[in-house]
Amino acid sequence: MSKSNLLPLLIDLSNKKIVIFGAGKVAERKARLFLDYANVTVVNNHFSSTLSQLKDKAGAGQFQSGAGQLSLIAADLGHLTDEQLSDILSDAFLVIPATAEPLLNAQLAQIAKDCGALVNTVDNRGEVVVPSIVTQGDILIGISTKGTSPALSKYMRNKIEHIITPQYAAMARLQDEMREYYKQHIDAQDERKQKLWQLLNNDAIWVALTEDYDKALKLAHSL
Repeated sequence: MSKSNLLPLLIDLSNKKIVIFGAGKVAERKARLFLDYANVTVVNNHFSSTLSQLKDKAGAGQFQSGAGQLSLIAADLGHLTDEQLSDILSDAFLVIPATAEPLLNAQLAQIAKDCGALVNTVDNRGEVVVPSIVTQGDILIGISTKGTSPALSKYMRNKIEHIITPQYAAMARLQDEMREYYKQHIDAQDERKQKLWQLLNNDAIWVALTEDYDKALKLAHSL
C-alpha cells in the first residue's frame, strides 16, 4: 500500500455489511464504531459479554442510525474452509480480520479481497484506514496519521473535541437554514455566499447560539 494514495472519503454505509473476524478488544471497538453506520457480523468461536450486550442494543435500535444490526456467528476460524469463508463474506463491503493470529488475519484478508471486499487490517496499514472520529451534530471530522501512530490520532481527537463544541453544530444548522432562505430571496450567488460568511464572522450570532437557537436564527434574519 502506498500511503500517498490514501484519500479521505465520506461513504454512506447504510445497509452495508461489515464483517469482523475475532472477538477481542479490537473487534469490540470496531463493532461498536460501525454499528452506528452499518450492519455488522462478528465471526469467532466465542463472544465476550460486551459483544452480547452490543447485539441487544443493536436489536433495540439504540445506535445512531437506528438501522445497524449485529450478527454473531460462532465458528472455529482455523477450521473453516475457503468456501465457508466465502459464504460468510457474501455481499460484504468491508472486512476486518482482528484475530490474535497474524497468519490467519493475512489469510482472511486475502479471501476477503478475492470476494471483492475492502479490507481494514488491525494495524491500520491496509487499503482502508479507519480514522479517529469527532462528531458534533452534522459535523464529522476524521483524523488519521495514515496508520503510523494511532496514539497521536487519539491525542489530536481529544484536542479537537475541546474546540468543536455543540455551538458549531448549531451554526451548521443555522447555515443550512439561512442558505435555503437566501436562495429564495437573493438571486446573486456571490451575495448569498458573502452573507453566509458574515454570519460566520458575527460574534453576536455565536453568543446567541450558546443561549438559544431560535434567538440566533431571529438575529440572523435581521442582519
